[in-house]
Parts: sequence; C-alpha cells; structure tokens
Amino acid sequence: MVKKLALPIALFTLAGCSPIDQGPQGGHDVSWYLHHQNKMSQEVAWCKDNASRSDLDSCKNANKAEGEALSYNANKTIKSLGKKLS
Repeated sequence: MVKKLALPIALFTLAGCSPIDQGPQGGHDVSWYLHHQNKMSQEVAWCKDNASRSDLDSCKNANKAEGEALSYNANKTIKSLGKKLS
C-alpha cells in the first residue's frame, strides 16, 4: 500500500515546485530563453497581457532575452557560416 502511494505523493510534491505563477514558460534564466526563442515569445506575450506581471523574474528574463535575441542570432549565424567555410 505504501509503495502505491509513494509515486503519486512524490509527483504531487514536485508539482508544487513548478513556477506556474511565473507564466507558461516561467522560471528560466535569460540564456534558456535565448536557446528557446519560441517559448520566449510565449512568455513575453503572457507578460504583456497583464502589466502587473512585468515585475516577475521570468518576465524580466524573457524581456531581456528578447532584447538580446537579435545579436545572439547574428553571432550564432556568423559562427555557423565560419564553420562551413573552414
């Protein structure tokens, strides 16, 4: 009986650790958002949907990543082209 309850209890406990109040893709740092730009866009849209969310850490991180995305993508492209040319 104890073994049957152990897994559901563990999953329920871990679910409480999820940053649900930080948005649909919340709880990540700027680097994660830069590597997952579709998720970053979802988070930014969620943050813009309600002005009070702008103070959340994940909104700050997603917005900062959005500002850095152009240069991040450009550097990534230049590195990729350099590898193809060598």
